Amino acid sequence: MHNETKVTPQQQPDKEQEGKKELVSRRKVLASLGMAGVALASSGLVGGALSTAYADPAERRKKVKDLMVENLLVYTTIAELRTLSNQDTESLYYVTDTGQEGMFRFNSANTVSADNGGTILVSASGARFERIFDGMVNVKWFGAKGGGSHDDTIAIQKAIDAKQGTVFLPKGRYLTSAPIVVQTGDSLVGEGPEVTIIEKTTVTAASLGTRTMWSAVDNYNVDAVIIALAPNDDYVRYLHIEGIMAKRGATPTTLPKNASYCFYAPRIYFLTQKNVEYRHADTGYYTANAWMVTLERVSSRWVTKGFVCGDYDAQGGGGTSHTVTSCWAGACEKWAWKINVSYSNFIACGADYIGYNPDNPPEYVYQLRGVALTLTGCGTEEARGTLLSVYDMPAMGLASSVNVVGFMTYNYYGDRTAPGSYVISVKNNSMLTLTGGDLKVVSNANAKFAEVANSSKLLINGLTSNLDYMDDSEIVCTNLGEASISGAKMKSLTHGQEQRDSYSTNGSINIVGAWDKALLKFTDSTSRQASHLWVDASGSLRIKKGAEPASDSDGQVVGEQNVRRGTSTQSASGSQSQFLIAHGLGSTPSYYNVTPASSLASGIQYIEADQTNIIIYYSAAPSVMSNGLMWKWEARL
Repeated sequence: MHNETKVTPQQQPDKEQEGKKELVSRRKVLASLGMAGVALASSGLVGGALSTAYADPAERRKKVKDLMVENLLVYTTIAELRTLSNQDTESLYYVTDTGQEGMFRFNSANTVSADNGGTILVSASGARFERIFDGMVNVKWFGAKGGGSHDDTIAIQKAIDAKQGTVFLPKGRYLTSAPIVVQTGDSLVGEGPEVTIIEKTTVTAASLGTRTMWSAVDNYNVDAVIIALAPNDDYVRYLHIEGIMAKRGATPTTLPKNASYCFYAPRIYFLTQKNVEYRHADTGYYTANAWMVTLERVSSRWVTKGFVCGDYDAQGGGGTSHTVTSCWAGACEKWAWKINVSYSNFIACGADYIGYNPDNPPEYVYQLRGVALTLTGCGTEEARGTLLSVYDMPAMGLASSVNVVGFMTYNYYGDRTAPGSYVISVKNNSMLTLTGGDLKVVSNANAKFAEVANSSKLLINGLTSNLDYMDDSEIVCTNLGEASISGAKMKSLTHGQEQRDSYSTNGSINIVGAWDKALLKFTDSTSRQASHLWVDASGSLRIKKGAEPASDSDGQVVGEQNVRRGTSTQSASGSQSQFLIAHGLGSTPSYYNVTPASSLASGIQYIEADQTNIIIYYSAAPSVMSNGLMWKWEARL
């Protein structure tokens, strides 16, 4: 719509009129500025680099500064506007307070809105002045300084509580003394985590009480930089955070970590975060009962616990449908990732410098609990503690099923503080599938490769590792735990690892080759006595305890470990009527038998057995003959 009324400059005031402000028709200002010019004016850019605003048609263009000089606007301050009593609907008011500049209009129809200090100002007479703006809500309109020396808590909270769109935090360091509270539909956007920083300088906890959801009770009286507050019996929904850093204390931090959080959201769905960093808290990122979450380039650094995604250990915890991409946990003391969600994908997420504090030993690097949970292209560097810990979700009565694809370690040390610890732990009827990847452990006498317990399964396919699961770093299966390896390249190449097809316990055993091609070694965890298992040339499965077999027929056929049989050849002296055959069972056999295999050996009177030997008695000594006596014998316990 074009207004053809020609706009003329106001006359300059006489000296006696100096200080009075001229009122001008808003219609005339809009005709000169156009809506683009109003937006510029309201955003505070009228004194900046963007000095020209275009009206329509082109020949009616005017500079915003020129219009101000011509007194086409009412210049005022926030304090003056609040005392104004002769306002009218046809006037525009330009607030000149530094950082809060912008255009306001009087809305006579608005009689209830509260003064929020940024987008709505209320005069002493009850008039409501509304800021004219197009785009995001700037926290500086509400008095935030962002200079690193002013408490900006109230100003930021007012900008959020205005509920008038995305809240924008320009470059700056915003100090806060209490948690910032966000709710459904809120959006916080900064200019990047290196330049837009919210820094909580106290250990003050929120006083928000509790909220309930079914039988779960969530506590919101916590020390956090940002809290996502849910109503009773509902979730926080459609929350967006982008381009900020949220931290506690200075660098290095001067505040105790205790039980603090950077981001705390115990009940939330449709959460998105992008280009966000958390620092210097007990827990960087925390959610429980979390659904439909998207994280991209989010990091949690210099914290005790990096990421907690859907905490199953909390009341009502868990969640589904997370897509987490290129996120990073760094310099975490207890753990990097506690992932307790199902039907979710974590892609190219890392964990570096984990468990570095000897005074606060690590628990794990990744805890994984959920159904159809997949990690792809993830890994760790410079880390200690159990690498992958998988177990069930007892509160939900579900067993975990986790897939880890292309996982890689560099300078992973296991857990040097706990003898008998494991690199991988799978418990309580859960299943972990490792496909591809390169899992190497820095030399560590304490770390075994894996424990698989309580009917759980560990399936390995195409993994490379420097650990020897057949020796001191074996896979230990207990209480019907099962492990299966297919096409993996792990240590023990001297035993023909490259020839091995697969390996399983408490299930099928598929071995290709013989004693020198596919030898499996099991070590008792208590006595450390080794047992060796292989398939001999005849196809029989053989076992030998103690030293490694020296031939394909060494040891015993499986199932006959308590049976000994053989052929004994001895010489006759002509005077000896009693002969001994060592049976090797270690105790007196319950069954034993001797059959003559030569003519000189016939005529046995009777036989006996003790813990060491089968004893053969003759009524008359056999005739002299070298190696003339031959018997076939068998004994079993």
